[in-house]
Amino acid sequence: MKVERKKKRKFKLNILFFLPIILISAIGVISLLSTTVQVDGSFGDMEIVNKQLIFLGIGFFLYFLMSVVDISFLKHWQLIIPIYISTLLLLSAVLIFGPVINNVQRWLVVGGIQIQPSEIAKITVIFTTAGIFSYREKYREWILFLISFVFVIPIVILIYLEPAGSMSILTFGIWFLVAFTGLSNQLRNTISLLVVTLLSSTFLLVTITGNWIYALLTLLGLVIAIFAYYYRNSWRTLIAISVVLGIALGSLSLLIYEGVLRDYQKDRIVAFINPSENRGDIGFNVNQARIAIGSGRLWGKGFGNGTQSKRDFLPEHQTDFIFASFAEEFGLAGSIILLGLFSIVVFKGLMVAVDNSGNLFIAMIIIGIIMKLALEIFINIGTNTGIIPATGIPLPLVSAGGTITLVTLFSLGLIQSIMNSSSTSKSKEKIIDNF
Repeated sequence: MKVERKKKRKFKLNILFFLPIILISAIGVISLLSTTVQVDGSFGDMEIVNKQLIFLGIGFFLYFLMSVVDISFLKHWQLIIPIYISTLLLLSAVLIFGPVINNVQRWLVVGGIQIQPSEIAKITVIFTTAGIFSYREKYREWILFLISFVFVIPIVILIYLEPAGSMSILTFGIWFLVAFTGLSNQLRNTISLLVVTLLSSTFLLVTITGNWIYALLTLLGLVIAIFAYYYRNSWRTLIAISVVLGIALGSLSLLIYEGVLRDYQKDRIVAFINPSENRGDIGFNVNQARIAIGSGRLWGKGFGNGTQSKRDFLPEHQTDFIFASFAEEFGLAGSIILLGLFSIVVFKGLMVAVDNSGNLFIAMIIIGIIMKLALEIFINIGTNTGIIPATGIPLPLVSAGGTITLVTLFSLGLIQSIMNSSSTSKSKEKIIDNF
């Protein structure tokens, strides 16, 4: 007779995962505090620092709370549907009741606190997509892929209408990465994705730059498609669809660029291609961020000694361009430490996903949270350094912002919960009695 006794679920703290989160949060507070330093060395208005400390306190409470919750119940549609509908209602309320701030409607103001539903929407997309793919044993995966696509489109459209083009693209990207994880035969899917990307990007790059050298991407895409088409017979249908889809998306991208994108969004793309262009505000923000980062050199100018932010040359130095402000004062050394801490969190999260690869729902949740975090880091720092077009994506746990801080710590708490669950399952005590 075999008797299995399970240990009760207990709170456990993975130091390798939790400590970098604490340190990143501390760096964020220090960076914000440094932006308040006046010329005489005294501290100015501390409101933004105090608010961030409050949000961090609430966020870590959510982290600990979620770390003791079994998240497997999230895959049930009875919970996913209310979360999804509530998110749609919040996004709709922003367009109806949200105040216009800097010519956009992205927040709801409740009791003097700004709430950004688009940040909540990213987590909703992860939950919804993972929940849909939890039915993969009952339904074909491509049907589930299509269903998840239908669910994400209303969210993306509502976010875009705020307007928040970069946030809508990020949300769509998170959905795609999570859904892509749920598909089988990843080698075939990756090659298919590469073909679509090469063929579709050609049209847009040629239009923006006027340089036909980018047409070579089409040739490369077709070569890969032909090779894959004859590599395996079972791939032929998907590869053929990929070629058609790539051309269709490329043509659609032209229509979107010319007829849908607003002028400021086109300006960001132009500034990315030609950062020295300074017509109006084009390229100014990125140039100032580069100056701030470069002036920090190896060790930085020291706490509170950043000139770009103090003299308001660096715009949004407490939110979108917080990394440039930090790099100016703490230099390359400080930047490497910050990136190292982020890397530990991302790497540890991916390792947890690998450990839970046997549970598709859990693995997709982890991949979604980690990819969300990694994309936000890449986009924010990429914007600050000029390697991607300027966007309004804050740096998690570093930039000032209540909603993104709460959502980030809440989602990381889910990963801590999965770690605890995995640890508990591995340490089950089994007593075997022989009669």
